[in-house]
Amino acid sequence: MAAMSVKALGHSVLSLVFLAALGSGLAHSSGSGPALASGPPAPGVLSQSQPADLAAILERCAAYCDRLSRSVLDFVCEERVAETIAEIRMARPAVVAGGSGTSFSSRPMVMVRKRERSKYLYDYQLVRARSGEITETRVLLEENGRKVEEKDASLKTRVFIYKYVVMGPVGLLGRAEQENFDFSVVKETMLKKQPVVIIQAVPKPDAAGNVLFGKVWVRKSDAEILRIEWQPESMGNYEGIEQMARELGMKPRLSFVSEYSVEKNGIRFPSRYEIVEAYSSKVRAPLVRSRTEVTYDAYKFFAVETGVVIR
Repeated sequence: MAAMSVKALGHSVLSLVFLAALGSGLAHSSGSGPALASGPPAPGVLSQSQPADLAAILERCAAYCDRLSRSVLDFVCEERVAETIAEIRMARPAVVAGGSGTSFSSRPMVMVRKRERSKYLYDYQLVRARSGEITETRVLLEENGRKVEEKDASLKTRVFIYKYVVMGPVGLLGRAEQENFDFSVVKETMLKKQPVVIIQAVPKPDAAGNVLFGKVWVRKSDAEILRIEWQPESMGNYEGIEQMARELGMKPRLSFVSEYSVEKNGIRFPSRYEIVEAYSSKVRAPLVRSRTEVTYDAYKFFAVETGVVIR
């Protein structure tokens, strides 16, 4: 019987920073475009009972991003982070020479030795000044059920890093940024009992630099952005994921989702953010190597300025 060599696979950190995707949209105001409005659809925007008009929807999404790009924000909320990381080991039989000189080997076995689970509760604050400068700060309140109070705390996730989630739509649907993508309507459906249009964004062949892209769930009544499912290939350091897949002899299967269910003064704020790093093959069930889930709640708004200060 061949001897077994066991290899533990390390875990790299993938840098997923939304600032990198937003470009100049953070520092400068976008064009002035029409503001989103509640009530009856604006001219050129179809009602919920009509088929989706892609051009009209994209114009209203651009108008929303105009407002977001010019906004003055100051809010705090509770940020709950749950991260699960599997320790992966590969058992590979040593190559054995047969009597005829032929070498024999078999497919390596992939094993999950253990799963490490971590939970963090932060008091999270984001401030966006009129100049466009953004700062976010955290106070760590709990770590794995233990009460702490660590001011100016760093984000302790080990696998994925994220920043400025509230600004995520701008890098994809901002007025200037839309020129980097080809858009199409995937389908019309329901999301949490609301009629939505799912729009697919794909970078144009001549798009400059690395850009985040994917599918967007847009509410038909007012073109507000409720959910974005980012395409894994657009993630930072995706090459590291591909390298891991090659080592495992599997294919990467990633899910990367942002949800925006909290609304204030016409601006939508994140409610949930999740990244699942998984790998699949024809000979075994999908292997989930890491899961990072973030929820935002207990919002307190000090300023959400489209001209109004909230006290």
